[in-house]
Amino acid sequence: TVGRRRGLRVGLLEQDVRFPDPAASPRAVYEAALGERRAESVPLVGLGLIAPRDLDRPVGALSVGQQRRLALALILARPPHLFLLDEPTNHLSLALATELEEALGGYPGAVVVASHDRWLRARWDGEEIALRAA
Repeated sequence: TVGRRRGLRVGLLEQDVRFPDPAASPRAVYEAALGERRAESVPLVGLGLIAPRDLDRPVGALSVGQQRRLALALILARPPHLFLLDEPTNHLSLALATELEEALGGYPGAVVVASHDRWLRARWDGEEIALRAA
């Protein structure tokens, strides 16, 4: 059982990202998730995760990596206190995986990463807990 204090924001970057409406654009998904005011104050394109040319394409037409970057943008636009990442480097370019790894080191909240990525684990500065089958 896990409890959490009132007001604690938890962000989860799932390994397999799914959006309910594949016809919606990244811009529409972002605004619906954050609300118009927050989406204007933290513009999606300003996060550098979605190219301006892709803002109005259907989410279902984006690559798996682009969809994953949109999911990451949704989390980072309202930074959680606890950030859970399931295989965070899957489907990301090497450059973006490197940027993500560097950013996680300075993240102000708690970060939990589940990953088979040896490169990420070798460079990880945080505490590591290895889970093994009994």
